[in-house]
Amino acid sequence: MKILVITGGNSSERPVSLRSAEEVLKALLVNNYQAELYDIKDGYEPLEDLSKNFDVLFPVLHGEEGEGGILHKFLLTLNKPIVGSNNYQGLHDAWYKIPFKKYCDENGILTPKWKLAEKPEDIISLGFPCVAKTSNGGSSREVFILKSESDLRTNQKEIFQYKDLFAEKYIAGVETTVGIFNDKALPVIEIVPPNGGWFDYENKYSGETKELLNAPSLTEETKKEIQEVALKIHRHFNLGSYSRIDFMVDKNGRPYVMDVNTIPGLTSTSLLPKETGMPFTQFVDLLVKLSLDKKR
Repeated sequence: MKILVITGGNSSERPVSLRSAEEVLKALLVNNYQAELYDIKDGYEPLEDLSKNFDVLFPVLHGEEGEGGILHKFLLTLNKPIVGSNNYQGLHDAWYKIPFKKYCDENGILTPKWKLAEKPEDIISLGFPCVAKTSNGGSSREVFILKSESDLRTNQKEIFQYKDLFAEKYIAGVETTVGIFNDKALPVIEIVPPNGGWFDYENKYSGETKELLNAPSLTEETKKEIQEVALKIHRHFNLGSYSRIDFMVDKNGRPYVMDVNTIPGLTSTSLLPKETGMPFTQFVDLLVKLSLDKKR
């Protein structure tokens, strides 16, 4: 069977996408698939002809183009099995943060209080501490933690260079994430960045952040609630064979949903593969088989 791994792109997520894709490629080869990489920065048009030579398309593209449904909308026109999700609209509405925040509010899912931020006064009226984000930001980039109005004024120029900006109240507590794989919620992971920091881009990939399986700081009741909410979100947006959803748990044990990773990291040390408890090669092989089952 021939599998085309689609990766790269031009976003700030490019290095992470390439790293994930290289590991996915190695796992596919170990499983005796014929597999190649295609860098989407070379365009969509060549992909149309190239895909005719492959049986399965395996998108490994983090950031807006991959996780926001842009690539998948095109891939669906090729009429091939796609690893992950076939629902580009679901990817879009789950990954873009403003539509997702609206979904949470409309469905009684606890998420930090938020407000669209078109000018500094919008953030000031929300109150501090807060976090300014872009709707299409990824991998903890384009995120600004603001402890005071002074912080806002200092970073104002950089913050307001972005479009689709919003601010949300800062939630102090235990940072957690839970993967969904094959329509089941996996064990909750507790994330402990070094030196009291947060899980930003640097700490995600520095190797210094502790990732504690089964979230020892949380009660069983809270962990179960996180899994139930995550699975509800995954199913609502029809995110396919896998996703990963981030939460903050406050001092009262209340889990606030933060973000949805519709194509989470796919390396042997990434959170979702580790949660499954299976070897990375087996995990990748099962993803391919699930895509074939969907196509049938």
